[in-house]
Amino acid sequence: MADTIDHQQWSIILGADLLQKPDDAAATATTTADATSSDANNTLTQWLLAGEYGPALKSTVASDIFGTQLADTDPEVLALESSLNLSAFLSKRIQSYLSTATPTASSTTSSAALDVLSVGIASLYAFVQAGWTGPELGFEPIDLLPAHVRAKAKDLDKQALDKLSVGGEELYHLSPQILFLHFARILLVDHLEDLKKDPLVAKSAPWWAIRTLFLQQRTLEGPTGLLQEQMVALMDELEAVLTKEVEQEQGSLEAIDKKEVLTRFWIEKGLVLHWYTEDTKAYEAFQKAQSTSGFRFKVTGALGKRTKFQQYDTSQLVVVAESSRDMASSRPSAYKSEAGSGPKNLEHNDDTVLEKIQFSELSEEDRARLGELELDPSKEIEDLHPIDHALLLAFCLNIKNTNPAHGLTVEQMFPFVTRVLETPNNWTVYTMALLLRSRLEADKSRTVERGALQLQALVDQTRIHDETSTTRERMHHFFSVLLPSKWELEKELAEQYMALGVVRSAMDIFERLELWEDVIACHQFLDQTEKAKTLCYELLEKSPANPKLLCILGDLDQDPEKYKEAWEASGQRFARAQRSLGAYYFKRDQFHEAMVCYQLALKINPLFENSWYVLGCIGMQVEDFDVAIEAFTKVVSIDQSNGEAWNNIAAVHMRRKNNLDAQHALRQALKEKRESWKIWSNYMYCSMDVGDFTEAIRAMGMLVELRWKVKKEDNTEDIVDIVILDRIVQGLTRDLKDLYSRSVAFQEQKIEELLLGITNRITTDPRIWRICVKFYFWKKDFVECLECQLKAYRSVIHNPKIETDQAEFEKAVEAAIEMVDWYRNLGPMTYKDEQGQQHAVAKDWAYRSKQMIKSLMARTRDSWEHLPAFEKLQDTMEELKSEK
Repeated sequence: MADTIDHQQWSIILGADLLQKPDDAAATATTTADATSSDANNTLTQWLLAGEYGPALKSTVASDIFGTQLADTDPEVLALESSLNLSAFLSKRIQSYLSTATPTASSTTSSAALDVLSVGIASLYAFVQAGWTGPELGFEPIDLLPAHVRAKAKDLDKQALDKLSVGGEELYHLSPQILFLHFARILLVDHLEDLKKDPLVAKSAPWWAIRTLFLQQRTLEGPTGLLQEQMVALMDELEAVLTKEVEQEQGSLEAIDKKEVLTRFWIEKGLVLHWYTEDTKAYEAFQKAQSTSGFRFKVTGALGKRTKFQQYDTSQLVVVAESSRDMASSRPSAYKSEAGSGPKNLEHNDDTVLEKIQFSELSEEDRARLGELELDPSKEIEDLHPIDHALLLAFCLNIKNTNPAHGLTVEQMFPFVTRVLETPNNWTVYTMALLLRSRLEADKSRTVERGALQLQALVDQTRIHDETSTTRERMHHFFSVLLPSKWELEKELAEQYMALGVVRSAMDIFERLELWEDVIACHQFLDQTEKAKTLCYELLEKSPANPKLLCILGDLDQDPEKYKEAWEASGQRFARAQRSLGAYYFKRDQFHEAMVCYQLALKINPLFENSWYVLGCIGMQVEDFDVAIEAFTKVVSIDQSNGEAWNNIAAVHMRRKNNLDAQHALRQALKEKRESWKIWSNYMYCSMDVGDFTEAIRAMGMLVELRWKVKKEDNTEDIVDIVILDRIVQGLTRDLKDLYSRSVAFQEQKIEELLLGITNRITTDPRIWRICVKFYFWKKDFVECLECQLKAYRSVIHNPKIETDQAEFEKAVEAAIEMVDWYRNLGPMTYKDEQGQQHAVAKDWAYRSKQMIKSLMARTRDSWEHLPAFEKLQDTMEELKSEK
């Protein structure tokens, strides 16, 4: 019996019977769907595998749990009618069932826990079918409850919306058949500990709890930390269970099934982490999924044509991939589409762009260059397992999230989507690929029309029951992709219309979805502010205590009292009211008031990255550095790639003289914003303060390169920080020690490279040349030292103001006399060339000096002959006449 229970729960996770044979796959797919009659051998598991959630939820087991057949006078029914407390009602029924249930005709096992789990899964799937995949269910969740309370359907829906709201974030109020999610939450999450008392059911029960919580989160209007913490804890627990299960040599799971179960787990974990923008951890999870699956792919280049009139092949990005042999061949029922061709794939019908890239056939040399994946893009594409398709889409999402502002992002993502679309074999995965392609095409003039029409086709396909796929196929890999709900798809379509300027069509959709904030945004886009206000007041007449509407009205009127009213109307639970009020105060530099508002909002829901960022900025403004550090630390814990937050953390540490901590934070900032010269500048100063000469040299080099790109040649200080450059060279010439007690002299080559990089770009600043003089004098390269001093002098005398500005003339005189001194001291010295021969540094130094002074005197005689500075030049010339 234990093996049967084990077998059933893993079959439900995989969406396919573990015991079916590959040769019988097609027959099994048909007979399973036909097995939904009232035959005594049918089980809840079979109904779930067949995608028949109605029979499962109307079974004897479900009726016992939901109290469907209870009499109108039953005390439990009367209590539910008066209190509308569905959680208390179902909790009592579940506890009773778990303690007294015996096997029934629709439950061939003796596990009451598995029965409850199966009913909860059926409720969850029913919610998914109603809100995500379609088609229509044909029955309502209220039909499962006692007949006496069915008249209270609207009240129960309202209670469900309230109960499922978390952290000040409300559920979408038009979520279809929301009671199904409420049922699933009560059975699979609230009673998880009761289910886990059965050691067999405890293996998979946490997985269904995670799926339920994630669907609840995706139905909320914004992220919430409470659900995130619950899911992370459950994922850690489930990972330990699965690891132990996979390590067992004997059990219900065969080798291939172990692979698929683990692969699904890592993908789902990665998607949850991705949704919360923890992209590094998400990528690690996707990599583990790939390793477990044995899936191989690589992004490479191949020659091909993208347009109809292209005469020469050019390099095109392409994904070459293959599933592991056992995954591809062992489970045909899970691998092939069960009916029809799936969602409608619209064509370009463009007069220039080809439907798909035409790749040229590869030579043997080119094929070898692909490495282990010796796949020729011009040949027939090999089919992939649907789970590997889902993996490609997951990696594609990760590219988008980690490089949102990168110009190559779209081009990097397209090959992943194209590879999935080339071999469609699952409705849900294929739909997700079409959706991603639609999003990628939205910003291209030649594809934007197809993108919008494709999105419309995806919206339409969930509304009808057609023959392109079965419910079972639609559910099979639902949790392995981030397919949006029906209302999210429609909202996305409306936003696409807005981008195209089709505002009226967008407004119609927003009105149908009752997304009033977007409707009002449409009115504002059309300069119809008064219409927006009128609409808001009309809605408030129907629902005067609606906090969201009050906030919208506050946005329109810029009235802080409306935000306060919304806060009180929500029972001080609507975090958006405090966020809006905080933004109002922040814009008006009322920082202390803004801080209080943001702290209240974040106490309710701490997952709003932008709110933490603003709070950190407020903390810096009022010099409350404890608040600032906490806020920016929260920002980077939510999104580790936020370079500005890392930079601000460093700024706070520097204000507190914690320069080592500041340097660490700036390193993190530079990982994410390598092109920000401001961060490199801060990093350079911080590195110098802590004595890390190596990093200071590197930072200055990058800073010069980045600043030079904007060509601010008229202001050298915008490109090179002279003080820091001088300190770097002084560290070398004075034999200082760095942060790690190493002599700065070991960085001689890096310093020389830095000086060359600077002087190759900037040739007119005498200060830079004088710093070079110090370096080469320390190096005892007197020829180069003298050359740099001469360039410093030339930089001074090339100033046209010498003849008109006395101060500039006196600077030129000082530079000339200094140059003569360098000639006099270094000129007679000798050095050895590469052949070992001795040479004078400047054999004719005296002649050069005389010519230099003579030239300056001739140039300035008419203007400054009467000045003492000019007399200095004359005295210097007299001295030089006696020199040989």
